[in-house]
Amino acid sequence: MKLARLLLWPLATLCLATTSPDDHDDFQRPPPYDAKLDKGSHGYYPVHPFITSPLTAPQTNFVQWSPDCNDGLHYFITPKGWSVSKPGPMILAGDGSMVWSEHFANGFGGQAYDLKVQKYQGEEFLTFWLGDDTVRGHGAGQYYMLNASYDIVHTISAANGKFADLHELIITPEATALMIVFEVIPADVRPLGRKFNDVWNQAIWNCLIQEVNIETGELVFEWRGSEHVNITQTYMKLDSLAEGTQENPFDPYHLNSVEKDELGNYLISARNPHAIIYIDGKTGVIIWTLGGKNNLFMDLSDGYALNFAWQHDARFVSPYAFPETYTPPPEKEGVSVTLLTMFDNAAVDWDYFYGMPYSRGLLLELTYPTPDSNVGKELAAGGRITEDSIVQSGEPREPLSKQDAEKVASINGTRVSYAVRVIHDFTNPNHVRSGTQGSVQLLPQAQGRDPKLFVGYGLNAVMTEYSSNGSVLCDVHFGAKTSWERGDVQSYRAYKFAWVGRPRTAPVAAVKGDEVLVSWNGATEVHSWLLQTADSPESDWTVVEREPRRDFETAVRLPRQHRAARYLRILAIDRDGQPCEYGVSNIVVRNRFATFARQRLGGSSVSAIQLEEGSGIAYGWIREAPIN
Repeated sequence: MKLARLLLWPLATLCLATTSPDDHDDFQRPPPYDAKLDKGSHGYYPVHPFITSPLTAPQTNFVQWSPDCNDGLHYFITPKGWSVSKPGPMILAGDGSMVWSEHFANGFGGQAYDLKVQKYQGEEFLTFWLGDDTVRGHGAGQYYMLNASYDIVHTISAANGKFADLHELIITPEATALMIVFEVIPADVRPLGRKFNDVWNQAIWNCLIQEVNIETGELVFEWRGSEHVNITQTYMKLDSLAEGTQENPFDPYHLNSVEKDELGNYLISARNPHAIIYIDGKTGVIIWTLGGKNNLFMDLSDGYALNFAWQHDARFVSPYAFPETYTPPPEKEGVSVTLLTMFDNAAVDWDYFYGMPYSRGLLLELTYPTPDSNVGKELAAGGRITEDSIVQSGEPREPLSKQDAEKVASINGTRVSYAVRVIHDFTNPNHVRSGTQGSVQLLPQAQGRDPKLFVGYGLNAVMTEYSSNGSVLCDVHFGAKTSWERGDVQSYRAYKFAWVGRPRTAPVAAVKGDEVLVSWNGATEVHSWLLQTADSPESDWTVVEREPRRDFETAVRLPRQHRAARYLRILAIDRDGQPCEYGVSNIVVRNRFATFARQRLGGSSVSAIQLEEGSGIAYGWIREAPIN
């Protein structure tokens, strides 16, 4: 089982590069930490406006930075919240500057979720969710696949006329899609505390997982929470007279992640039961449950492996993934040992009763009887794994809170054939506590080295990169600290991926005084910009200045001896010194009289000058920015 697990890295790591800082000599160190931004001096979501684009970019604030984070990867987030006027998927460079963003207006605010890079039929795509998320905490929509030019090339819907939930899309090597579905079903919720006998009017949100053929849309597998998990397993309280009805269904399960392993079984995270559930991929029968009221596992870490609450993003990890800091126990017939990561929220909304006083990334070791093994079946039926197969956690720990101690005592497993212990936890120095959302991603390094871990804090605009021993390498805020736990600036998950974006639109240039500004939304391969001048659009162009790409929008200074030039344009150049395809900007016409008039009259912020008809250049209206 362990050897097979080695082949199954979490999907979120498949597209990562294993590079060193020396491979990225053009990397710019991020700006120094700005305490005023964290204090909200520029609002909950401070942004950069641009001259050449109507987009805005978050003013990312690196509280801590290490060159070890300079790995050539990009940040992937989906900013949303009360203070984000135009939410949408977003890619940031390693220094925090924006690379690509787009707002997809859809009648529900255009909030996107779960932006990541996935491979389908040998090609890499961006995938993310859009739909109706006005039902708080989940949604009804579909997933979008964008190619390297940011064209929507495929949409993925749930099967049988259902709507895909916002929490998860995993594209498998078999060209299928794993997703979650929320649907309302009738259910008697009186056991959860409803005082009325109106069973005819009572309902819950059932949760399904579906595996769907991407090409045909046909259903491959479906599992329904209501058929396998009793609603009384939930820790969510039904304490409102209006809740648990057809109009306002109760949410006992709240699935938020699913993945498929090499055995064809499924691992899911059920937030409200505080449970990670392992499901047989043929029968749908639950193989085991970690955490919650149906827990099978014995906690070998003084309760700290089972006190997680309201968790997100559970993933299997190879037991050989951490060669520097972890050695799996010797293999034994019928015994499976694997690692598992999750984001332990330790809060739901503003309910902090269960869990740690902060959110954390968790790396756990699980030992359990191997499914479909004769020895494993004997162990699952009550046999014992020999004691030398189990390693007790050696870390001294603070006592659990009273409520956590009582919870762990009531659910702790009694058979050593199922055991769990904490290998490491990953805690932000600011003790960030996120009442919703969150993610943990492994970032593989060179062979023989431990991976790094990258944690997104969901409800709070924080993403933190850790070494395998739990020390912080980089800590990035893309919203003010004063916005935490308010819902003003969020990103459901945060990731790092390698990505090559080659838009088929042209760069956009504009003049501001003696500078030409240029941006190219989505282009990742631009190393520098060439400024060219000409006497007319049809004449030869002369290169007069070269400037490295800096930030989403770069300013190129027009040399003094060329300031009389009337026609200007910008060319995008890659790291090899070659022109980028589609990398020629619009032609900017410098109009001295128009600039003088705006200065004298305090005129409009943008002027438009139309090129001569018949010039053969179809760039339409050209912006010339104001001089401030």
